[in-house]
Amino acid sequence: MKFTTLYSTIIIAALTLSGCSSYNALHLSKQQLPEVSNPTSTPYTYYKIDPPLYNGDVVQYELHNGSSGTMTVKKTTPQTLISDKGLVINLSDLASLKRKDISKGKTAAAVGTGVATTVVVAAVVFTAAVGAGFAAMLSAS
Repeated sequence: MKFTTLYSTIIIAALTLSGCSSYNALHLSKQQLPEVSNPTSTPYTYYKIDPPLYNGDVVQYELHNGSSGTMTVKKTTPQTLISDKGLVINLSDLASLKRKDISKGKTAAAVGTGVATTVVVAAVVFTAAVGAGFAAMLSAS
């Protein structure tokens, strides 16, 4: 019976820690700051990413020229994304941007399935053990 409990704990821990993920779209908006000292000069342009990206976030991107890929963010600047491998992408070139997030619904479903499976396995093992005990008692009589 201890083996079944250990087995159940390992399954639940593995499902919980692995989690399920999905990519969620990020909103990219172009912002401008006018030059205060010289109103006729070109305004400073930067991009706002909502929700913001952080070091270590994994993103899928698609550029206006049709190329796409996945990268891990090392740094963001007002006009670029920089990957952990040194790739620099201008935010003005992005057609779409999605961040990899843990999906709470998928994770809950996976954990629920793992728990249900564990209960069924534990019930089968318990029934087999009780049946073997009864069979041993009957054969000893």
